[in-house]
Amino acid sequence: MKIQLTVKEIADIVGMPPRRIRYYHQIGLFAPSGVDPQNGYHYYTLEKIEELRLIMYLRHLNVPIAEIKQHLNNRNLSDYSRILERQLHQTRETISALTVLASRLEKRMQSIAYIHHLPAIGNITLLELPPRDVLTIRRSINEPLDWEIAMLDFEREADLPPSLFIGDIGFFVDLRIVDHRHATQFTGLYLFADDAYFGETPMRETLPGGSWLTVVFRGDHQSAPEQLKAISAYAEANHLLLADYALERVLIDHFIASDPNLYLTEIQIYILGSS
Repeated sequence: MKIQLTVKEIADIVGMPPRRIRYYHQIGLFAPSGVDPQNGYHYYTLEKIEELRLIMYLRHLNVPIAEIKQHLNNRNLSDYSRILERQLHQTRETISALTVLASRLEKRMQSIAYIHHLPAIGNITLLELPPRDVLTIRRSINEPLDWEIAMLDFEREADLPPSLFIGDIGFFVDLRIVDHRHATQFTGLYLFADDAYFGETPMRETLPGGSWLTVVFRGDHQSAPEQLKAISAYAEANHLLLADYALERVLIDHFIASDPNLYLTEIQIYILGSS
């Protein structure tokens, strides 16, 4: 007489909740061996233990239930090998995607660390910076809606997910009109190209390495025009020749801090030389 196990008994042997075994039965993945005529309960024979262990193993490998069902209904080595090969390929793709995600998280943490180690707020300082790769889109931007449209075009042209913009997007400011520009008037967008997602694209540019006048101040783009005027005056007083553009980037805004007093914006201008 064959050993007949109840659903609870086979569940205890393999370490699986009985309700999952019943669910596998409902979806046609794992059928009982039969029905006990005396009590009407489903029972399972010993060979069903190994079948259930195989199901558990393949689910552990994230093999879809449909593929497991197909294999159990048509058991052969070739199909089994293809299932494992396909799952290995998908697993490697997942690892690659998670590696990029980990890199992105590290980058975000570095941005936060950068904020914590800023020079004195409001002071104009000279920073020596290496060449930096950026992705850019050059166009006239006059209103907040213009930059939202520009960011959408940025995503499409560079094939970027929108999540990459959070906390990283900056703007080009034309210094030739610094005396009469308004706060939301820019000449383009930039994004530092230091993410593993970025590939080769004609949107890539390299900012020059060297000396950059830098100020980090409390406020957002609305406060930037006065800061730009102050930097221009500082450069003139110190006989510095500046490039005709500035980089303007909000580091902390209302999405990160609810208190406007905590908003921080950074402006950098490349120094061409001295007069």
